[in-house]
Amino acid sequence: MEFKNRLKYLLEKEGVTAYRIWKDTSITKGTIANYIDGKTNPNKSNISILANYFNVNEQWLLKGEGRMVRNEGIKGEAPYLTTKSGVKYYEMPNGRYRMRVPFIPIKAYAKYIDEYRDAEFIGGEFEEFDFIVDKIGLGRYFAFEIKGDSMDDNTKRSLSNGDIVLARELGKEHWRNKLHTDDFPNWIIVLDNTILCKQIAEQNTEKGYIVCRSLNSSPEYTDFEIKLDKVYQLCNIVQRVSSVF
Repeated sequence: MEFKNRLKYLLEKEGVTAYRIWKDTSITKGTIANYIDGKTNPNKSNISILANYFNVNEQWLLKGEGRMVRNEGIKGEAPYLTTKSGVKYYEMPNGRYRMRVPFIPIKAYAKYIDEYRDAEFIGGEFEEFDFIVDKIGLGRYFAFEIKGDSMDDNTKRSLSNGDIVLARELGKEHWRNKLHTDDFPNWIIVLDNTILCKQIAEQNTEKGYIVCRSLNSSPEYTDFEIKLDKVYQLCNIVQRVSSVF
């Protein structure tokens, strides 16, 4: 993936035009157009400006190296809103919001399970991760890193190893009702000893279980049942940031 493709991705993801960047920064519309067309390469100054504008790492933007989103904060800017659950929202020039939530990487899965199981989870000492959203949402949100290839079927709907997903917690009082699996097919399911990412293919409200399904069609990823009384947390996935560029 070349620089121009990474820039196109950011423009599309955040709903930003070359005109908007020109109005917000010192980079002209023509320069952005040349970058997108691959006619010119960015200088160090413009890489820094664009990285700050989109809140991404300079090395990722320039060379595709390292993690895309940086988490050191938005310098000099207080959150527009911090919700009761601790989610921070920052206003963006294009009318959207930068949403900051606790990030649970693969290496912290065990720690997260222990904290969630033993006490009311309020964020702990986990890092944070930013997502671009159209509106402010209520409820508790978390960022999880996807582990393994069970949800990867080599299509655009895949959730690949290393992807980061934004997930909204569904309160336990709603688990006995019909889950909205048509609107939110992919779920984070926190159990006693692991964290799963699966689709919920079926739900039996009388017997209190769900049937989990993988996107990967390999034989080892067959459907299986989970009793809801064995589940600590259910979160529906509302957004994904791909690790593959």
